[in-house]
Amino acid sequence: MKAKFLVTALAACLFLLNLCLSPPVYGGRIDLIVDHGVDKDAEAQARATVDGVFDFFQRTYGIGLHKDIRIKLSCDKINYKNAIMTEYGSSEARAAFQANHSVGLQSGGILIVDLGDRSSRHGKLFTLCHEIVHFYQSQESGDKNYDVRWITEGAADAVASHIMETIGGQSAGSYKKQWIENLKRAQNLPRLEYLHSPNQMRSYGAYNNGALAVLTLVEWRGYPALFTYFRALRNASPEDAFYQAFGARLSDFEKSFRPF
Repeated sequence: MKAKFLVTALAACLFLLNLCLSPPVYGGRIDLIVDHGVDKDAEAQARATVDGVFDFFQRTYGIGLHKDIRIKLSCDKINYKNAIMTEYGSSEARAAFQANHSVGLQSGGILIVDLGDRSSRHGKLFTLCHEIVHFYQSQESGDKNYDVRWITEGAADAVASHIMETIGGQSAGSYKKQWIENLKRAQNLPRLEYLHSPNQMRSYGAYNNGALAVLTLVEWRGYPALFTYFRALRNASPEDAFYQAFGARLSDFEKSFRPF
């Protein structure tokens, strides 16, 4: 009962926040589709979070929604797999693999999140935030944001943790502490220079190392620099975009970075 009350209270606070503040400017359309099996409290929280995340990007970074986005919230793994097949045109085998190895995906302006996969409501919100950040990365970079995966995934986690704290969820500091603890359990720390491809990101701690590396970059230049990087990718290589945003060579940073 206490958890249900907290969920409802958070959703209500986000709803009131959106009422009290002038709405952000959207140039794109938002379609939110929810499976019938999604818990009503989870749905209310997710809807309020979607509004809160878009508002956050508009007010914090001056980034509006310029492209259409379609958000599909699934209630379990079976419906998650079916949504991947329907929305992305994936084969059943490919969809099954993706469903078993993720809780959220974003591609081509279509975002799918399995709300039934996380027992923690904050975990569901974090996944939703993470995938919406990917949407903004793609929008700002012209879909050129995936060549260096540790930055792409690390930025999505780092910004999502910041958004969660901003909208009244778990603190960004607690996420950072958890990421460091996870990496301390790793037998071999995943090095950034070996985290450029999707397969490399499957190694234990890869996402955590990427997120901590991005937080280091944020300490240098602030959160807006992350989107300087993604915008620069439209017309520059990752190496040049990195230098424009952070004033350092990508290869040098990757070799020198240590998470703790």
